[in-house]
Amino acid sequence: LLLTHLGNQPLPEEVEVVALAKSGPLSVRAILAAVAERRDCRLLLTEGGPRLLGDFLAEGALDELFLTVAPQVAGRDLSHETVGERPGLAMGRHFAPDLPQWSQLVSAKRAESHLFLRYRFLRSGPAEAGEG
Repeated sequence: LLLTHLGNQPLPEEVEVVALAKSGPLSVRAILAAVAERRDCRLLLTEGGPRLLGDFLAEGALDELFLTVAPQVAGRDLSHETVGERPGLAMGRHFAPDLPQWSQLVSAKRAESHLFLRYRFLRSGPAEAGEG
């Protein structure tokens, strides 16, 4: 359905739409393999939701995370919403305490009241970053 919808849209000639599966979720490895088959690149930017982020983290396929902190506070009152209605940063995977995903702050920038944070993921624990 999505491919049909995209196929009917005017797209720039640089844009290529490729169907990788007829249904169901894609693995991170399938996504990376499809990109590698079509493009010679050393850097890949992914923009997805919490489930995709969770999959990339779980498969150790994420080197850096760019995170924006906005000046709005959003809370949760589970008596007024369905559990899982509002996703967290990474969904569908459980990391800490057994498989924590440690990162090191690389840069921080500010624009008015927004913070733009860049983290590099570590392949071991916090001691590698000189913490703890």
